[in-house]
Amino acid sequence: MAQPKIPDGLMRMEKSPPELEWRYAAKTDSLYAALSAIEQACMAWNIDAALISRARIVVEELFSNTIKYGYGKECDAVIRIRLSASPRLTLVYEDDAPLFDPTRWKSLADEHVRPDERPEGRAGIAMVMGLCATAIYQPRDGRNALTMTFGG
Repeated sequence: MAQPKIPDGLMRMEKSPPELEWRYAAKTDSLYAALSAIEQACMAWNIDAALISRARIVVEELFSNTIKYGYGKECDAVIRIRLSASPRLTLVYEDDAPLFDPTRWKSLADEHVRPDERPEGRAGIAMVMGLCATAIYQPRDGRNALTMTFGG
């Protein structure tokens, strides 16, 4: 029987540790590497494709926000990502940007504006929170740390 084709840039992992951790520079190229690593690990753990998509979208949003708003530009500052699959898909996202709790953020100015009249952007945090089953912000040693779970 033929082996399933692995997408370009991904390696087959026969066994995967129960938790993986990566460190990336706050750069767009690193974002692409992070997304590939997450997909590869989740595929090795046989995670449902819908949950993989959710995790990737969340990381893409958080990573790009860290670059744009947290650090203010692409730089060598570190973004840390931990991923585990048991008992359910859990992702921990950490950066050294100024402390910011996305679980408490709410744009009061946009609250009474129709969605089609709101300025572009400002929906990313709500999207991140909506894609997670749970999200807990707990700063660690002066770093932002957001722990998210996916699925039931």
